[in-house]
Amino acid sequence: MRPAYKDLYFGKSDSRNEVNDDRDEFVKSYVDLNGAVEAVTSGRAFLILGPKGTGKSALAWYLSAAETAGTHLALVRDAANLPLAEIPRLQTGQAEGPERTVTAWKFILLCSYLELLLRDHGCKLRNEREVLRIAKILRDFGFMGDASGRALVRASSTTITIPLPSLGQIYKKENRASLNIFNLIPYMERWVAEAQSETRHVLVLDGLDSIFLNDTLYDESLSSLVQAAYSLNQILREHQATGSVALLIRNDVFARVALSLPDSQKMRDDLSIDLDWRVLSGQAGVNAPLMQLVNAKAARALDLERVDVLSYFPEKITVGQRSPGDPKRIPTFQYLLNMTRHTPRDLLRLFEEIRKVESSGLYGDGGETLADEVIHEGVLKYSAKYFVGAIQNEFAGFEGGPEQASAALSALKFMNAQTFDRKDFEGALAEVSSMAEGQTDSLLQLLFYAGAIGNYLPSHNESHMQFFHRRDETQIYLKGHFILHHALIHAWGLKRSRGSSLREGNSSSRLAPNSQEPRRRRNRTRGGRPIERGPGE
Repeated sequence: MRPAYKDLYFGKSDSRNEVNDDRDEFVKSYVDLNGAVEAVTSGRAFLILGPKGTGKSALAWYLSAAETAGTHLALVRDAANLPLAEIPRLQTGQAEGPERTVTAWKFILLCSYLELLLRDHGCKLRNEREVLRIAKILRDFGFMGDASGRALVRASSTTITIPLPSLGQIYKKENRASLNIFNLIPYMERWVAEAQSETRHVLVLDGLDSIFLNDTLYDESLSSLVQAAYSLNQILREHQATGSVALLIRNDVFARVALSLPDSQKMRDDLSIDLDWRVLSGQAGVNAPLMQLVNAKAARALDLERVDVLSYFPEKITVGQRSPGDPKRIPTFQYLLNMTRHTPRDLLRLFEEIRKVESSGLYGDGGETLADEVIHEGVLKYSAKYFVGAIQNEFAGFEGGPEQASAALSALKFMNAQTFDRKDFEGALAEVSSMAEGQTDSLLQLLFYAGAIGNYLPSHNESHMQFFHRRDETQIYLKGHFILHHALIHAWGLKRSRGSSLREGNSSSRLAPNSQEPRRRRNRTRGGRPIERGPGE
């Protein structure tokens, strides 16, 4: 007999919490359809790319939790604990500039990687006594361990010198009492590259989704981090070393910093893996990798061979009325998927909120399929409790502060419309707050990349909407029309109508034939999804 829907397991929003609650259950229910685990542990990929919520952190914590298998050791470092703005100022002994920033990042990565090697009691290091002496000094300075951020802040104001013991290979070769960071790095590179062990080692840098990535002021530091990790991994691969360094980074951020990376295309082609779960909202999506992940996670948690989560749902669901007595019904999968940003986290949270409603028993005992009332209530709770908060979190680190973030969301609610344009949004901002003056474009861009709004492209025959989470190459067109995400409309109980400028036929916001908008962008929208499918999507 198949389990009841209320007994299915969809995990938690934060994979780290899931690990802390029950490490064994997390490992058992973890799904790796992309082959990312092997790609990272073998060193074939050092860039793990994907939008927020696609499972990058889950991969990191799975690698950490699965250490007990004995095949690898993993150290997960949270970049949110590092003083990102201070890294370019780290006094390495070099002149200020991009090369110094790369050196600073390489030193940070080497310190953490050396710490990982020292955890492996079966690891053999050349010149081990000397390595242990230098490691103790680095640990005393604070460069190794969770408190390394404070040491880096100190090193941004003064040049740090590492005192050398009066014996050992470095002392003999250098013939001086101390080294700066720049001169120490070649020795550290040699130590980690020549280490020998039966166990693989993986240093994972997580937290790059949540540390001011919306601010281009940090781009120099981030691009230098990618360059440092790439350089270090090349050294490790050349020496057939025991491990590698992996960066978990949003693909939109990588695309932005790639402009200053001469080898960015080589990195992406040869040494990256993309956690891309997006599917079209058509019926074929029921067999897409995103649903395969959901089904596999639910099945593994219950030690079952197979679970078909969508089989618990009716094929169609009522979403409104065309006219009195004429209910409007659309495919349930389409309805559910369009409440998400096509990511595992969103869809799993949606199924979980519906599960909570079903398990409450408020709508009676479940039958073969869930009642429409259960689904609608679960969707509402997901939209209001999870989705709105997830959009708010995208503003973390925004230079305008929480006040402007709050103003942006308040403006969306104030317009009370499904579709709008820049003029509508700017007017709503002015109504709700004076703090956001002059920030219209930057706030619209942030909302777009967060998945809160999409481009709305009307035409005489068939209008389309383009959300960033559905297509990487989609760019916001500030002079065009926008459409609010369905989950926000649902959460806030907004009208499914047009904003004032659109109703007035504001010519400045139309995609006229002579518009400066490139033809390639207009043509590309033919693959978009028609808005005419209705407000119940």
